[in-house]
Amino acid sequence: MLTRQLADIAAERGWNLLSTGAHPGYTRTNLQTAGASLGRDKPKRSLLNSFTVLPSQLPEQGAEPLLYAAADPGAVPGGYYGPGGRFGLVGPTAPARITRRALDPAANARLWATAERLTGVSLPAAVS
Repeated sequence: MLTRQLADIAAERGWNLLSTGAHPGYTRTNLQTAGASLGRDKPKRSLLNSFTVLPSQLPEQGAEPLLYAAADPGAVPGGYYGPGGRFGLVGPTAPARITRRALDPAANARLWATAERLTGVSLPAAVS
């Protein structure tokens, strides 16, 4: 939602800025095994952590959508990218499904305003 809002702001203000989003899919990293215990001295281990029926991919392949969103000339403002294969979890980079809520410009603007208020950081006023 913030990606799309920033893309809209950049377009309105004529900024040479590309705001995109991406997700790595289900990538085999320590995030899947550490889960809620990530950063703790002793990771929680369970049988569920060692077995999954979901398709997964290597970290290198998981990085592709992020690289595409950041550097590919085909990436579009407000675009969202991820794996285009099974369940959107693995595979070559493709446009990812954007949630209905994120397609609502008013909801995006409300979230942006709330983030500015909570962080105390806001964009400079538009120059006419």
